[in-house]
Amino acid sequence: MMTATPSGHKTPAILTAEIVMHRQAHAGAFLVLEGKDDLRFLRVRHHEHCELVDGEGKANVVGALHSLDGRGFRGALGLVDGDYDAFISSKPPSANLVTTDAHDLECVLCRSRALDAVLAEYGDPAKIKRFEDMEGADVRQALLDRALAFGRLRLAATLWREKETMREIRVPRFMDQTTWCVDTDALFTRVVGVSSRDREAWRNRMDELRHEDRWFVARGHDMLEILRIGLRRVLGDMPPTVGVKDIARGLRLAMSQEWLEATGMWESMRAWEDANPPFRVLCHSRSGDAPVQRP
Repeated sequence: MMTATPSGHKTPAILTAEIVMHRQAHAGAFLVLEGKDDLRFLRVRHHEHCELVDGEGKANVVGALHSLDGRGFRGALGLVDGDYDAFISSKPPSANLVTTDAHDLECVLCRSRALDAVLAEYGDPAKIKRFEDMEGADVRQALLDRALAFGRLRLAATLWREKETMREIRVPRFMDQTTWCVDTDALFTRVVGVSSRDREAWRNRMDELRHEDRWFVARGHDMLEILRIGLRRVLGDMPPTVGVKDIARGLRLAMSQEWLEATGMWESMRAWEDANPPFRVLCHSRSGDAPVQRP
């Protein structure tokens, strides 16, 4: 893994220069990632001839890939969160850029059976069954529904470019620790109260967003925060010392290779490999994974 600048000090230009300079010593592919959590996740899942690069932010990764494309540089692939890009831009900025097939990596993990492993580790089977019987849905669906209460408001604020409004959408403030329910009325009232738009405009926008892809609307960090609150009482007896980072780590560790290879982002990376021989970024059993020669 490349380390050339202090953490948090990279720019697209610095990131581009690092990769170009490192090509002198590395003949294989570069997989450029948003940050350290992505690096931790892919550290044991990338090809031995692929160099992982910490881009220190999505904007850096996107900017560097655009610059490398302009130079005709071969062998660099960026992987970034989908975020709300599908709602803002219909065209990916680079053929050498892959996005997660959900809002972010945490959503991808919660969508998989890795969530079941975390529930088995921190949850109480009797409490989970009681909750699912009362809810009429499994924990995954209930988790997504609760995250959507925040996600739709976040998306609307993003589309309207209301940064101050987005800062008010905080999970702990509007989650009931005892019932694991979202106080949607208080949340909506708070958002409208700081917004430049009235209640009717917000309700109309919420109705419009109900038909959008739910896994792209919900935000992963919200899901982890909601899950942490649920595991404390309603779903288990998790001690308060276990935080969001611990749950995220558990999800990353529980994600099997089989489940990962079933994701859209994995298929997109495989398609990139097929279109860019001899470069390999993924650790999987396939023919032709011999060491690459320097281009």
